[in-house]
Amino acid sequence: MQANQKNLARAGVLGLVVVVGLAARMWMATMGYNYDMGSWMLAADTLAQGGCVYAETDRYNYGPVWFWVIHGLDVFSRHHHEGLRYLAAGFLSLVDLGIFLVLFKLAGRLAAVLFFLNPISIIITGYHCQFDNFAILLALVSVWLIGDNFDQPLNRRKYGGLLLLGLSLATKHLFCVFPVWLAVKQKGWRQKIAMLLIPPAIFALSFVPYWSRAGDDIVRNVFCFQPRPTNFFYQVFVPTGLQHLCDSQTLWLAAMLAFAFVCRPRKILESLLVYAGLLLALSPYTCNEYLVIPMALAAVHPSVLFAAYILAGTIHLCSHPDGPQLLSHPEKGCLWLAAEFLCGAMIWHLWRPRIQGGFEALAREFQIQVGWPK
Repeated sequence: MQANQKNLARAGVLGLVVVVGLAARMWMATMGYNYDMGSWMLAADTLAQGGCVYAETDRYNYGPVWFWVIHGLDVFSRHHHEGLRYLAAGFLSLVDLGIFLVLFKLAGRLAAVLFFLNPISIIITGYHCQFDNFAILLALVSVWLIGDNFDQPLNRRKYGGLLLLGLSLATKHLFCVFPVWLAVKQKGWRQKIAMLLIPPAIFALSFVPYWSRAGDDIVRNVFCFQPRPTNFFYQVFVPTGLQHLCDSQTLWLAAMLAFAFVCRPRKILESLLVYAGLLLALSPYTCNEYLVIPMALAAVHPSVLFAAYILAGTIHLCSHPDGPQLLSHPEKGCLWLAAEFLCGAMIWHLWRPRIQGGFEALAREFQIQVGWPK
């Protein structure tokens, strides 16, 4: 009887978390919208008129999956922009709920709750209507399907995971280097090649239906698109001499490839989460919507530094002119703080035992030098 009551209480708490999280996201949608949602409306109008998104606007820089989702939502809303906005926020809120369920299964109750109630995800999903979370959900399910048996040949389940990872890339190519991480883990050259080629091939093939009409536009606006660089990591942590030898984008790519080997012993879910954290921490580009990318890692491995990252990122989003402006006075420098806190959190997460061991050794040496008793 007591066990049943505890289970009911836990289910009630989780249900309340879901209701609060969904309500908060839809409340953010009532605050209005910004340039991102305007781009989705433009894509929806283009598709409604039978046009090609890639040929008719340079405001869409991703694979085709998301604009077909937007097209479906637009049809459902009867081509009403206000309805489309709420439907997009609702769809992305359900995507966050999907991440909540995956984390609940793979990482536990606390991780799921911390993810679903974190304010950065709530703001980016509800107000910005950015779909990084959609690509992340697909990648999470893909690694769940692939699993950790890398010494075994590929089977249908693993191929399904690779197909989903390719679909994630065709949604938003956040995990473009992650196939290398998978190949490094996999035993056998045939399996390694499959890991390397299948997801990028799906990403490339997703553009085939549009290539004859907009090939040059796809190359320019998707493959060669570069937002304005911020270079937080590059300017703070990279020595000036190395900056003269290597630009920030090259260094980012080299670091992401190197960490494929550093993280080889880690389980596949942990590797994906670390990849997401490093993706932003080392990135030459830090846009508002990118702040959501490490949220699953921060939820699974909470720390003071991750909490500081979330706080600084939330203040930035709430005061930025492109956000809901819940704070009346702009807080300058919070994006810089968030970036540096994230770098610190990643260093702590990756090398915590060594850092702790080093501090303990210093403490022992200090104790010996001053003659304190043990």
